[in-house]
Amino acid sequence: MSTRDIHVVVVGISTAGIAISKAIAALAKKGRYPGLHVTIVDRNAYWYYMIGAPRAVVDKQFGHQLFFRQDTLLTPFEVDPLNPKHRFIQASLVAVNSDKSIELSNGEKLSFDYLLLSTGATNSFPANVIAPSLEDARSRLLQLHDNVKNAESVLVIGGGAVGVETAGEIASEYPKKKVTLVHSGARLLPSNFKAGLSDGAVRKLRRLGVAVVLNERMVIPADTPFDGTIRPLSLKGKSGNTYDSELQFLTIGPKIHTEYLVSLEEQLDTKLREANGAIRIKPTFQIDHDQLTAVFAVGDVNSLPAGNKYAMKAVEQAQVAAANVITMIEAGFDQNPKDCNVSLEEWDGSEANMIVVPMGRNLGVAQVAGIAFGRCFVGNFLARNVKGKDYFLAKNATEFPPGANA
Repeated sequence: MSTRDIHVVVVGISTAGIAISKAIAALAKKGRYPGLHVTIVDRNAYWYYMIGAPRAVVDKQFGHQLFFRQDTLLTPFEVDPLNPKHRFIQASLVAVNSDKSIELSNGEKLSFDYLLLSTGATNSFPANVIAPSLEDARSRLLQLHDNVKNAESVLVIGGGAVGVETAGEIASEYPKKKVTLVHSGARLLPSNFKAGLSDGAVRKLRRLGVAVVLNERMVIPADTPFDGTIRPLSLKGKSGNTYDSELQFLTIGPKIHTEYLVSLEEQLDTKLREANGAIRIKPTFQIDHDQLTAVFAVGDVNSLPAGNKYAMKAVEQAQVAAANVITMIEAGFDQNPKDCNVSLEEWDGSEANMIVVPMGRNLGVAQVAGIAFGRCFVGNFLARNVKGKDYFLAKNATEFPPGANA
């Protein structure tokens, strides 16, 4: 047993951040490192299960369950609840410094022995819900549900999984509503999956009455809010066609915000990020710089290819990163980094080869073990029984203590 103080900071309670925080906090719970402190930092007071957003726009009760209090995440890992070692801070990350400290938007400066960045990528509403409080976030999502119900026409821009699911849920719930899905590519869904998946998705969406438009890049004015408000809007495509709608969803181009590394890049006089902001990493998930061996980047925020940016892959990444931090802690890296030679686990680089895409409660497509189930009934069966029941909400809810989403 080591009694030394060890400070681990996890910034961003994404799917990866949850897995990392719990895995490392468990060390203290086992009694091996009573001086281990895990601090989690996130700009929101709540964790939002964004995977369930397509169902939430048509199911008010389901949407209510997608929010979880983050301050309770590590409570089960406290050895002495009256003297907590772990901490949640609601704030944004402003800067990472070369002296192993970070600066937060609330004015705090935290020192760390190990830093894990899992700040993810920012999507448009409702895949991302920003609000001052959990209650406000729920209210905003519930208002969107009512707006979807009342709008006569809906435009979904982007034919990835979220766009297909959103269009399918709305068309399935409201068969008389005009729903249009516009996608810039020649096929729907991510290109790392088989073309048969796209063929099936197009066919089934059209069966639901969705107007599917491919090879059309929309011209979107910079001030278009995509905030879930009903407003008559005419948007043009590059083809010259005009698309009229009362309610619009943008389901393309999540953006990576890593401006917090600018000052660190200046201090080290090097680039740590790709042009899109993604953090360059080693196969161990350490940032790719010799002076940053105790800083890791996991999930959407890192520079791995798109095929690694799925929830299941984020958890796998988190497991590797957490295992490496634990290995470093056990080897005493935070005490004597120069004299500590450790062998760390490396990511195998495998991309996702499984996907399930519901379109409402009864239709969908899937790819499992490299086999695409697009047009056939098997895709419907898998979508309905694997993901379409609750978008895996019940499984993910178990990551938090009971009552966290009450």
